Amino acid sequence: MTSNKAQVIKVPNLLRAKVGNKPGPDLNQIVRQAEAALGSMQDQYETWIRDYVTKINEALATARRSVPPDPETIALIRKTSHDIKGQGETFGYPLLTQVGHMLFHFIERDQGQAARSIELIAAHIEFMNLVLQDKIHDQGGAKEQQILAGLEAASRKLLKT
Repeated sequence: MTSNKAQVIKVPNLLRAKVGNKPGPDLNQIVRQAEAALGSMQDQYETWIRDYVTKINEALATARRSVPPDPETIALIRKTSHDIKGQGETFGYPLLTQVGHMLFHFIERDQGQAARSIELIAAHIEFMNLVLQDKIHDQGGAKEQQILAGLEAASRKLLKT
């Protein structure tokens, strides 16, 4: 004969025994350590970003030497702009993040159109050069915002979006 009664089985909580009663990490301390690490990397970033911008300038020069530009060169510009985009804001260059993002997406959306629009790519890269040369660590002024808006409008027009 079977019983229809439910049976409750209590399983011991072994996690508490493994972890113990110690408090977790101090989140404020973790944040302070991360901020200190980023601060110490700031000087290195200046070198890294200049290397990336040198690399993208060299790729642009290579792209300008062949008509149409080699797809691998355009892909290198796309990848390098993505790298610049990913680091700018973190290290105090939000304009580099914005222009890197715009250039990456322009090439990503239509690599063929990008290859035919080498002067627009050049304008993005020249803006990167300006931001670094003038060490613009914020959103810039009206002039910089106008340049960004112009780059965005030109990209949209060529991509018809």
